[in-house]
Amino acid sequence: MSFSDREKHLIRAAFAWGQITQQEGYTLSDLEIEKSVLFRRLLGGRPPLAFPPPLRHGFPWYDVIEGRSEHVVSASEASPECSIIAPGCKIGDTCILIDGAFWRVVETVREREEYIVEWGQYPMQWRLRKHWEVNYEMTQQLHSFRRDNPDEQVSFDSYLGQREYREFRIDDDQTVWLCEWQLSRISLSGWVWVGTLLSPLNTSLTTVNEDPLGPMILGESAVDKGAAWLRIEEADKESRFVKLEGQHDYQSLSVANTVALKSLVRELQENAEIIEILDWAGDKPLRRFSLPAQLVPLDELSLKEMNYDLVPDNAYEQ
Repeated sequence: MSFSDREKHLIRAAFAWGQITQQEGYTLSDLEIEKSVLFRRLLGGRPPLAFPPPLRHGFPWYDVIEGRSEHVVSASEASPECSIIAPGCKIGDTCILIDGAFWRVVETVREREEYIVEWGQYPMQWRLRKHWEVNYEMTQQLHSFRRDNPDEQVSFDSYLGQREYREFRIDDDQTVWLCEWQLSRISLSGWVWVGTLLSPLNTSLTTVNEDPLGPMILGESAVDKGAAWLRIEEADKESRFVKLEGQHDYQSLSVANTVALKSLVRELQENAEIIEILDWAGDKPLRRFSLPAQLVPLDELSLKEMNYDLVPDNAYEQ
């Protein structure tokens, strides 16, 4: 008896899912199988992340780790009271509830307005910021009411002073403002965390080509030819590089134009089965990964005249 490729894939997915759910303490009930986002992810050919992602309304939120960088969320007030149940937190750490899960606050930029937050074991940070926008429908309704009822005394002062009503306000011009919380990733995206974390790079690297954003191509120090790393993503003070195939003349790379760089990326896509990724900050490496080529979103790469960046709306959207 032999199994088809599809059946083998189902067996591997079920085996991986069973291992992970057992480690997390879940039972293999029909309900757990039906609602499991992880199982559907495995069936779709996507590996699990290295660490559990945050939950959003009770379901794993993969997109906030490996996908688009900005999300509209609901958030509570920051407090240390729930630090004992917040992933990755120490007792007494300030936490904030974001869409039903507690995140760790590492910096309070403005009380009740803006925070820098982290989740679990991921070396990533997000900016949580309150954003106010005019609600024209409510404003028109308020103006119409006051016009039609000029003698009516209406005051919202008693409501606006209560915590549950702080998500809207009315200014002196009787304009109604509603707030929303925006969660924006300020670190490199986390799609690399489906790969294998490698040991630190032993080779000393130097800048071969740069642009206003910093190093664009890295090469081995003190030699004229060798391995080369091409920048594919940047965020704040961090950059992400992909290792190109073969050996390269650094003098040629130092003057390479966009067409030449695109050609190197295409060559990597067509020939490589395993791709190495290097995260870089300042003048030193942060961490290094290896990933199957199909999991590296090089198709999202956009080469520009002076620089290029990776914009993964969702690195694994299918």
